[in-house]
Amino acid sequence: MAVLSFRRKVLILGAIIAVLAAAYVLGLVFSPARMGRREAETPLLPDFNRNQRDLVAAVELSGEEGSLKLVKNEESWVLPGGAREYPASRSRIDAFFNFLAETKRTRVVTGNPQAWPDFGVGDEARRRIRLFDGAGNILTDIIVGKAAAGGGDDYVRLGDSNDVVLSNRSFDYYLNVEDKFWSYLRIFPEDLEGQSLMRISVDSPGPLHYTLVLDAEQRNLWRVAGQPQLPLDNAEVDLLANNLADLEGTEFAAAVDRAEAGLTDPTARILLSTQDDKDFRLLIGGAAGEDQLYVALEDGPYIYKVSEWRLKGILKPVDDLLEEQSQE
Repeated sequence: MAVLSFRRKVLILGAIIAVLAAAYVLGLVFSPARMGRREAETPLLPDFNRNQRDLVAAVELSGEEGSLKLVKNEESWVLPGGAREYPASRSRIDAFFNFLAETKRTRVVTGNPQAWPDFGVGDEARRRIRLFDGAGNILTDIIVGKAAAGGGDDYVRLGDSNDVVLSNRSFDYYLNVEDKFWSYLRIFPEDLEGQSLMRISVDSPGPLHYTLVLDAEQRNLWRVAGQPQLPLDNAEVDLLANNLADLEGTEFAAAVDRAEAGLTDPTARILLSTQDDKDFRLLIGGAAGEDQLYVALEDGPYIYKVSEWRLKGILKPVDDLLEEQSQE
């Protein structure tokens, strides 16, 4: 009888321990701190990477300074408007989409519509991100409100929800409605590299009148056409070639024509020839405002504004390309 009583006590004690252990585990899982962390790990747009991202055909951004639209044209993106569409930066748009996919909500602040104005997320809010599908339907409507105390995080509300949530990021960087921020401003084709060039001809007043060619026998050595005895610094010429291939504008010059930009009678011409027999002629025109010049490809559709400091990196006299001992 005593043995049975002892066994009963052991079983009861074991059951109590099991219940307490289960309660402890549940307490850890469902504790306010754990629940808060779990909520903090909730994506703001849970379905964006799963199925929405590939459906986005247009983006509309609105801010205090106005609005801007980006439209997908097959595999590329453009900035529509005016008489011509301009190419948009795919890399910047991809970075923007990554930002949306990675943004999380840290907590729900309120679900009361009457409190929306307190957080700047009412229907009248100016700061807004809308994503559309190919038929013009809204996939996502993000209303961006005030920054939280201390900055760095924004209060946001999805257009189809009453909940005001605190995000873990600031949207300020991507709520830029300037065309130049979203423009693709590389002047030469994307696949052009400095190492693919075999000839660079510069034609401009003064000392900027020369042609550089790769040596016919030693393809890693540059020579001055007509003056092969001049010892060029190959590292300097390679830098020049890379600066040319990677040349970017600061913005498109949409409001001027070629004559107004000084491109019908340019101040400088640079001819690039590649090892696979492609030619590109860069034209440098007149002043485009403070510390900028108008630039275009001879047969290209766009006119760019380019910073003078970038052009100084490609409009170099031959003396600047010689080996140091030769310059001395």
